[in-house]
Amino acid sequence: MCDSERANSKQDETCQGERTFSLSLLDLPIEVFLHICTFLDASSLVHGLSLVCKQFHQILNDDSIWKVRIHQICRPNANYPALPPDENDELFWKLSCVALERQASLWKNQVSLERLSLANVHYSTIDGVLLMHNGELCISGARDRTLVLWRLPNDESKCPKSVSVDLAHEGWIWDLTAIKDTIYSCSWDRTIKSWALTEAGLAHLTTYEMCVKFRRTVSGALLCVTSCPDLARFATGSFCKSVLVFDARSGDHPILRYQPHQRAVIRLAMSSNFILSASEDKTVSIWDQRAGRTMKNITLSKNSFPMSLCLKKDIVYVGDTTAKIHILDPKKDFEPVKCYKTEHLKGITGVHCSAGCLITSSLDKTVRISSPTDPPQPLTTLTCGYGEIASIDYLNEVLAVSGTDAIEIWRPKRKTECTL
Repeated sequence: MCDSERANSKQDETCQGERTFSLSLLDLPIEVFLHICTFLDASSLVHGLSLVCKQFHQILNDDSIWKVRIHQICRPNANYPALPPDENDELFWKLSCVALERQASLWKNQVSLERLSLANVHYSTIDGVLLMHNGELCISGARDRTLVLWRLPNDESKCPKSVSVDLAHEGWIWDLTAIKDTIYSCSWDRTIKSWALTEAGLAHLTTYEMCVKFRRTVSGALLCVTSCPDLARFATGSFCKSVLVFDARSGDHPILRYQPHQRAVIRLAMSSNFILSASEDKTVSIWDQRAGRTMKNITLSKNSFPMSLCLKKDIVYVGDTTAKIHILDPKKDFEPVKCYKTEHLKGITGVHCSAGCLITSSLDKTVRISSPTDPPQPLTTLTCGYGEIASIDYLNEVLAVSGTDAIEIWRPKRKTECTL
């Protein structure tokens, strides 16, 4: 064999040896693989690495991995979730970890947030605020009787564009809700009006006056409105203690009226099965839509009344006038199971809960972002520059906070492409 053949033969043996001893992630012990995973965020693991191959999927499909990560996020003295989860939800711990990590990262690092002001249109308190289209649009209704559509810019340096409907109602606009691209506003003038979202702005569709049949009972202002898109229904609560339910597909008259309270109904929350109403009579009432009756009335405190509601499938949060948060358990017929004293100094005007965060707003001019744990752990506090906070909404990581005459928007900073 010539020298060149011997050299090639040795080179081939060397290459074969290198290939024999090469390692990949698949060859690593599970402990080493999991240690590497600690340097990656939960979203990359769930939506990326676990989809690479069956082996990665099997390793990362272990709930104990996600429970450990959640425990590290939520601190040793807090339990997640606040109430036991649905045992049949196979994705619960994975997706919860993704949501918790994202929200903790978002709110603890306010440098990554931008703050927009929607001002110089309303001149009185904005009680109704509603985010739509993944947080790209904001609808506001105020005591100046004006309804405004805001188009939020992609660039913080640009000004928001707004289209106003002056004198949208004959009285103060108290609350807003939506079913798809139709907005519903309720007012002190005892009417609900529907508005179509168009390219030009908001176009009036229907005025829902209280039916003559109920005129004597529903003679006061309408103070709140909520909706259930799954049923195409919306409901309104009145100063005269009643709740009226409408079907968006069947005319301008209510399909149901009931009176669960002894004083004004100030807040509503609605699902396909239940309607929850909060009243100045210090109770929360649960209406069973399937049975067509009041399921129960709950007195949370003798010293305060509920001001805000957040209804989820497996948990209900109620904020009251003494800055406390109450939790009701739907699995136990909405029994009050927990109560927390928040760091707010005045009544809680808004509450929003998701898998990743608990957001509360207050008349003390602050918004507090906490973890949805037992007990809640503070992430950050935002101070509103426009007086007492009347309302909040949160959608797609966009937070809208309404004050006396303007709205503040908090959202992640938009990434802009560099031009050469």
